[in-house]
This record gives sequence, structure tokens and C-alpha cells, in this order.
Amino acid sequence: MMFIYYSLHRQTLASTISCGGNILMNIGPTKDGIIAPIFQERLKQIGSWLKVNGEAVYSSVPWRSQNDTLTPHIWYTSKKSAVYVFIQSWPKDNVLSLGSPVPMGPDSKASLLGWSAPLEWKSDGKVVDITLPDATVNELPCQWSWVIKLENFK
Repeated sequence: MMFIYYSLHRQTLASTISCGGNILMNIGPTKDGIIAPIFQERLKQIGSWLKVNGEAVYSSVPWRSQNDTLTPHIWYTSKKSAVYVFIQSWPKDNVLSLGSPVPMGPDSKASLLGWSAPLEWKSDGKVVDITLPDATVNELPCQWSWVIKLENFK
């Protein structure tokens, strides 16, 4: 049940942010001023996720494409010259194919927020393939949803 909850709500979060919207989380205290432990846990998890990926959320704006034309459940935001790619499910072969971003030149970069090493990518002019880390969920910066930062892409 918990996996279904996160699967549904991470998609809602990414799509809402990508379209320039806001999310109201209906988590409030009881009449006694207590926040239920399950809601405390969810707030802490969202806070942990935002510590890693907040750069793609705070002060971001919708990009020219809100979602990807090739791969489903991919959402975009942008800030200054960066494009942020919200990944909702990790690709089985660790290669994420995107149809919307276009590299501007050899100095284009891809990185996974919260991951220290840069990501390798290649493009045939129509599709950008980004090689993601070959890591377990426990080694990744987040458990449920990840964000790639693209620099010098249009």
C-alpha cells in the first residue's frame, strides 16, 4: 500500500511542479495539536527529498515541454539556464532516453542531483540517451523519484 501511495503522489508532485502549480498537502494537527505519526513520516520524507532535489523545485518555472515526448512519466522544470528532468521510475538498463532536450554543444552536461559524478550522455540529434548510475536504491540520493540537471541544453 505504501508503494502505491508514493508512486501516485510522486507523479502528482512532479507533474504539478512542471506545470507551474502548487500542491496543498492536507496534513494538519488534530484538535489536540498532534500531527499523526504517519503524516510526520511523510513530511520528513518529502523534506529529505527536497534537500536533494529542491534546486529543481524552488523558484523553478515550467520548461518549453512539461513532459517528455518519448518517455512517459518524465517531467521538466527550468531555472536560469538549467533544465531539470524528473524521473519517476528508474530505467531497467540504466539508460534514460529523452525526446525533448537538445544539446547545444560539446560543453552540455548532465548530472543527477545528489550524486557526485557527472552522467554520460549521447545524442543522435533526435534522442538524448543519458546513462544513469548502476547503483542500488540505497546508494542513490533518493528512493522514489530522481532529478537530472541538464546544462547547456535547449
